[in-house]
Amino acid sequence: MVILLTGGTCKTSKHVAPLQDAKIPFLLASRRAEAAAPAAMPATKYDWLDCSSHENPFQHVLPNGASISVVYLIAPGLQDPAPSMNAFLDLAVEKHGVKRFVLPSGSSLTKGRYYTGQVWQHLEDIGVDHTVLLAAWFTESFSNFSHPITIKNESKIYTACEDGKIQFVSATDIATVAFHALTDTNPHNTDYRILGPELLAYDEIAAKISSGSGRKVVDVKSSEQERVHKFMSMHMPEQFARFMTSLEVSSANETEDRMNDVVENVTGRPPQGMCQTWTG
Repeated sequence: MVILLTGGTCKTSKHVAPLQDAKIPFLLASRRAEAAAPAAMPATKYDWLDCSSHENPFQHVLPNGASISVVYLIAPGLQDPAPSMNAFLDLAVEKHGVKRFVLPSGSSLTKGRYYTGQVWQHLEDIGVDHTVLLAAWFTESFSNFSHPITIKNESKIYTACEDGKIQFVSATDIATVAFHALTDTNPHNTDYRILGPELLAYDEIAAKISSGSGRKVVDVKSSEQERVHKFMSMHMPEQFARFMTSLEVSSANETEDRMNDVVENVTGRPPQGMCQTWTG
């Protein structure tokens, strides 16, 4: 077995790849290949939009003449990634005999609908083993992306979440669930909603950051339009800014107020709390 990790430099791919204790070979695939891969990790050039690169992973020289049999599917940053992804799925299955796929996506994904929902449907239609991972609220948003900038410069967190509670999940937990879906002997063939261990409103998160940093951090409750403008001020395209804002507005209506035990059931340990992620 060799696992192909597309999106080889994304949050969860980089967390899956270091789990090398199992001695299962893998190959990272990204547009920058070795230039962007962590040290000593095998990589190949791959671009969803360049069909001529889709054969590269299968032509890569793998240990002991092994072949790729499992693929981790990270969608490209396109409004409609399904055509490119589904074309690759057909190539991987029909020409190269890939048997299993794991597809991570946002918590709002619906099978057969927009974005990678059509990829999910295609996986079912072609009858291959597959697992879909649904997760949206990364704990790491407070150590990268937008929040660290405003926390550092203004001691403020801006959101349109109002008092909605959210279960933030660590990329490490998502990657560990993905690792099991990729490597367990029996295919999972299901969809998992991956959640963190506690429900928190942003006021509570601000209080945790204040306690840990020793300075007062506050949650600024922004309107929908204010939040769109804030995202766009960080050079985010308007369409994506509106999508990100819609997730926050939705959470204000308690759409993320839910818990489950998926991480513990799949991995054998409870998910990491927010403080564990920050200190870990």
